[in-house]
Amino acid sequence: MMYLRRLPLSMGRRMKRKPFPWPKLTPSQIDLMERIAVAGGGLPYDKLEYRDLVAFEELRKLKLADMRPKGRSKLEIVLTAKGSQLRQDAYRTEQIIVRVTEPQIELLRHLDDSQPHEDSVERTIHELPGMMLDVCRRMSLRGWVEWHGGWDGLRWARLTPAGREVLAAIDAMDDAVAQMAVAKRRGPLQ
Repeated sequence: MMYLRRLPLSMGRRMKRKPFPWPKLTPSQIDLMERIAVAGGGLPYDKLEYRDLVAFEELRKLKLADMRPKGRSKLEIVLTAKGSQLRQDAYRTEQIIVRVTEPQIELLRHLDDSQPHEDSVERTIHELPGMMLDVCRRMSLRGWVEWHGGWDGLRWARLTPAGREVLAAIDAMDDAVAQMAVAKRRGPLQ
């Protein structure tokens, strides 16, 4: 299988890659939706951690979750009818949930060592350039990258199984595009 690291060159410059449409909820979004459902339909907004707030805002934009008042001075997050239906359908949807950007794709490829998850050799925080470190933090909020503490306070990052699934889909799309480009160069079939 051929994995592309760069897109075709056009007039001597690298073409800007369009974000990759991902039609599945992230692990963080699914976890939050499950916690809302288990809590009897609502979670207190002021008790959410930052990771949950990010997932909630993404779900809110997708109209899968919303906020409502609880009592006189509290807010809680709840699933909308659309969110409840998606949960009943085992989170299967045709809707684009996330658009994976070029820096995110580069990070996924940087962390991929082609080993099974349990045998994966992780990357230290020092191996990640500054911008990639911020992207890695964001990807960990989605549940596609996980951080581990190591010896002497060193932190390590590696792909989760969900992150590997996203990367496999991106690589499959890149392979299909490359094959189409080769076929186009060869001309019409005889």
